[in-house]
Amino acid sequence: MPSLDAQTVKTIARALHGYELDDAAAEALAQSAAAMLADARSLDELGLEGVEPPFSYEVLLAEAERLMKTKG
Repeated sequence: MPSLDAQTVKTIARALHGYELDDAAAEALAQSAAAMLADARSLDELGLEGVEPPFSYEVLLAEAERLMKTKG
């Protein structure tokens, strides 16, 4: 996968959000995004299939039900 460069970040920010970024901000965002993308690629190796995210809809419903029982 090609890396995300500062110019691409500037183009996306301008096209999608109307933001004008200076070179330093765009470079910082590009580096941050590259690190997150690298981490995201390694998530498959952790074997997390079936693990719900901590704030999934099902978890929120279960927590709401638990809270209603304790207040009732």
